[in-house]
Amino acid sequence: MKKALIVLLALPALLLGGCANKNEARFRAFSEELRARSELALTAEVRAEYDDRSCRFTLRCTEDEDGCTVEVIEPELIRGVKAHMSADGTKLLYDSVSVDTGDDGGTGLSPMGALPLLTRSLRDGALDSAWKEDGNCAVRLVPEDGIGVTVLFDEEMRPVHAEIDRGGKTVLFLDVTEFA
Repeated sequence: MKKALIVLLALPALLLGGCANKNEARFRAFSEELRARSELALTAEVRAEYDDRSCRFTLRCTEDEDGCTVEVIEPELIRGVKAHMSADGTKLLYDSVSVDTGDDGGTGLSPMGALPLLTRSLRDGALDSAWKEDGNCAVRLVPEDGIGVTVLFDEEMRPVHAEIDRGGKTVLFLDVTEFA
């Protein structure tokens, strides 16, 4: 009787472990395919939550062999402002106008850096855990010490939502509207 009870109690853990392994394998295949790509484009609504304020942007990020460019789509007032990041540094571009990206509240995380951090995490971040959420794959990635990126995918393994935290405090929330 005790053996049967132990088996019944262990069965849910075994089933959950199988789900995690399946989602981990799905994510690893996605990440490998992403690393093989030379170009990537995504658009997301980004919300930054700091201790004293919050801000919202719609941003478009394109990556190719020359680096990464993030363009502001909204708010309309700064539409077209671009940040280009390459091996030789970051430049903000808009008809020779310089735009302050704002104080990051001491987190080191800013809205303009959110999409490049997401793509870097998806390609090269250490996989901390994988699970099923609302029937779809979800993962927690660690791109560097102290930073965590949680990503929810749709049924076709496209990222649809991400949260980025530093030191356990979630600062950036991304709703991905395009991923190509």
